[in-house]
Order: sequence, then structure tokens, then C-alpha cells
Amino acid sequence: WALMGVACGENGKIHITDMDRIEKSNLSRQFLFRNSDINEFKSATAARAAQTMNSNMNIVSYQEKVGADTEDIFGDDFYDKLSGVCTALDNVEARLYVDQRCLFYRLPMLESGTLGTKGNTQVVIPHVTENYGATRDPPEKSIPVCTLKNFPNQIQHTLQWARDYFEGEFKQSAEDVNSYLSNPDYAASLAGQQNTKIDTVMSIRKTLVDERPVSFEDCVVWARLKFETLFNNQIRQLLYNFPEDQVTSSGTKFWSGSKRCPKPLVFNLNDKCEDAQMRNHFDFIVAAANLRAQMFGIKGRTDEEYFAEVLQNVIVPDFTPQEGVKIASTDAEAKEENSQPIGGDSEELEAKQILESLPRPGELAGFKLNPIEFDKDMDDHMLF
Repeated sequence: WALMGVACGENGKIHITDMDRIEKSNLSRQFLFRNSDINEFKSATAARAAQTMNSNMNIVSYQEKVGADTEDIFGDDFYDKLSGVCTALDNVEARLYVDQRCLFYRLPMLESGTLGTKGNTQVVIPHVTENYGATRDPPEKSIPVCTLKNFPNQIQHTLQWARDYFEGEFKQSAEDVNSYLSNPDYAASLAGQQNTKIDTVMSIRKTLVDERPVSFEDCVVWARLKFETLFNNQIRQLLYNFPEDQVTSSGTKFWSGSKRCPKPLVFNLNDKCEDAQMRNHFDFIVAAANLRAQMFGIKGRTDEEYFAEVLQNVIVPDFTPQEGVKIASTDAEAKEENSQPIGGDSEELEAKQILESLPRPGELAGFKLNPIEFDKDMDDHMLF
């Protein structure tokens, strides 16, 4: 608009509002913000950038949301002065609200939005074209669990897997421990978790007892063993269940079509990913160790010499594939496994025994873990 000369006349004016501040991840999706603008308001920064391109542009910035609770600002007087509305909102509720306002005031609207690499625009002319709220987008298809865990074939699958794993490892596990330590009647609260009870108490035992670090070195060792589990052992178990040359009952190769045969990673501190030009092995260890330390309130560090010294002394157990491990190869098999009745007296007894073996909350008075909320603007989070 600045280059087109929009709102440069005597009576022209652009009103721009956004209550959000600039985050690091915003820098890669537009050209108005710079590193020095991080934590500044988006609307004010965008207005300044536009006026740098064209000093004659008349533009006013706000830091307010557009909704029912700000109609004292964006009310009749405000809309009466507009000749059109352009939106780039990040939620459906706000889009529907502005859509109704434009219909009411008979203002044309250019609606736009992005989702990952996808983009969308819609021109709305009241009572001439279809308005935004007249239709609903089809619901996003969820990714089958078996695809996420064992048979990813798109980058979106690997991203979703990593995001889910981060949530479970650094947020959910910490919240479960804190709930156990703070709830005097925790056993009773587990009664309503029949489907996840055993998994929850096993996670608490692992986090609070079996793998509880007392130093940052423990966190580095944990990260190294985690790398081996996720990127080597689990892949080798998968290939043990489904060998590379396996064929299905119909005679076709199992590893074909959307099923891509994986390769176990052999840890190498100096390995570099050719596509991203990143040291993925080293970066994972540094990020995982520091996130683990943050969760337990331990001071972290990032110097490579320290990591190299600690890692060369880590004893990594040899992998032996397990017999009888079931891995669902289709979404139907995964659903069938999940529908199987679980629980019973044996599982109830095991959960009770694990719970009774945990340290009493009174023995850990004042101890609390720090759940970590994923933030795409944190380097450690993204490197993990």
C-alpha cells in the first residue's frame, strides 16, 4: 500500500491494530520487522516501516483487539469513516466478528490468512458476494497415530511427532509429578483415569525416582540415552518387526508407497545435516539436556568442550530386539489395539504398588518441577 500510494491524499487514512508483540518466529514470515523490533508492538512497527517506504502515508496504529469489548473504540463513529476493511486475523471467532461488522456497516472486506505454507484470501462485498461466515472450512484431518509414531512420510508428520513428544517429556511429566506431590488424595484422583492410570504412575516413578538428575552431567547422560532410544533402538525394533525386504500377503513390498523404510541413526557428535546445515546430533543433546535441567531447576550450559568430555564417558547399552512387541502397521490396527479393554485386577495392583513405592510427598517438601510450555521462539525448543 505504501508503494501504491494508498492513504497519501489529504483525506486518506489507514487504521491498523494488533495487540501482539513481535516474536522471533515472525521475522521469517514478512519483511516489515527486523531483529531489533523483537518485543515491540506489531502494529506500531508495521506503521513505521510503511512510512519509511512512503513518508506521505497517513497511518494510525492501535494496540487493541477488535471485538465486542472494544466497541467503545471501534464503534459507529469509527466504521462510518472507513471505506473498506482488510483483515489478517489468527482465529475464526475474530474473523466472524469483523465479518458481521462489515455486513452491518456495508463495508467491503478483504479477508486473508495463512496456515503453514497454505494461504487464503476472500473478497467480501456485502449483499453481493458470499460473506466469510456463510460457510465453514472443513475440519482438518488428524494424522493417524501409527503414521506419527512409526510411518511418517511428510515433514508435517515429523513436526507433529516432535511437538507431541516435547509436550509429554517436558510438560506433562512435570505436571503429573507436581500433581502427585501437591494432592494429598492423589490415589483417589487416579480412579478416574482408568485408561491412563498405569502410564501416569510409571511416568511419575521414572521422572521422580528412576531418572531424576542431581547434576547437569546426569541431564547430558539422559539426553544421550534418549537419542539412542528414539533414533536408533526404536528404529531397529521397527525393522526387526518389519524387515526391509518384507512383503505383504498380497505379494507387494511392505516398505512401499507411503511407508518409507527408516534407517537407524548412529550417534556422531560432529554429524551435520546436509539439508539444514545443522549439527542435529549435537544440537539435540544440548537442547534436551538443558530442557531437562530447566525442568529440575538445575543450571545448564552449552560449551561444546564440556559436552564432548561427558559424552565420551557415557555407557550406551547394546540393543537387543524384543520378541512379541506389537506395532500397528495401519490405522485400523491401531484403533483395534486402543479399543481393547485394559485395566483389570493385575494392572490395578501394579499401579497401586508403583504408587506405594514412590517417595512420600512429605519427604520432598518444597520440591517442585518446572513444566515447560513449548515456545517456537525459544532456540532450545526448536533445536530439540
